[in-house]
Amino acid sequence: MSEELDYLLSVRKEALGPYFEFLKKAGNHLDAKTRSLLSVITKVDAQTEAGFKQYLTRALREGNSADEILDALLVCIPTLGFSKIIWAVHTILEMDIPDFHVEQLGKAKEWHDVINLNELKEGASRFEVGAHACFVFKQGDGIKVYDSRCPHQVTNIPELAIEQTSLTCPKHQWKFDLGSGECVEKGNRMLSCFEHKIENNHLYVLI
Repeated sequence: MSEELDYLLSVRKEALGPYFEFLKKAGNHLDAKTRSLLSVITKVDAQTEAGFKQYLTRALREGNSADEILDALLVCIPTLGFSKIIWAVHTILEMDIPDFHVEQLGKAKEWHDVINLNELKEGASRFEVGAHACFVFKQGDGIKVYDSRCPHQVTNIPELAIEQTSLTCPKHQWKFDLGSGECVEKGNRMLSCFEHKIENNHLYVLI
């Protein structure tokens, strides 16, 4: 939620609390993917940019593809109108999310060879993988692979953001623990993980 809504909930919880509790329970019979898509549509209808960015990233995190999100927008033209769809697409293009790049649409995920394990250093490293980038965190025999995009507003976090075992997004200073992916300062959402595997002493990432 926005700072403004957080404020109203803190000073008028008895009035607004039941309303937000109703909104949470109203979608109990929907799966997370569908619920997140509907949230994207409502934010496009209201044309609230911050909310749209937040729920767009959530929809991706819940497993919706860029193609599914675009389809959801287009089938809602009768109620949203074409101008709101154009507004949403303009915002998406400004965010520069790799999943929405023309060459990525309709493309299935595939395994990418990232690095030979003998060359992977201890701690955190950043790698460009196709149209995406990822952070690989090696701690002993354990390896975790995270999307380089901040879960807040999909800002592409640079290598300079690495601070030993943590990562801080430069846009809004969300700080993440690379051991767990948990956000430890400012925000409340984890880094997204990429599926990975080890074959022939090479690290592969599914993107």
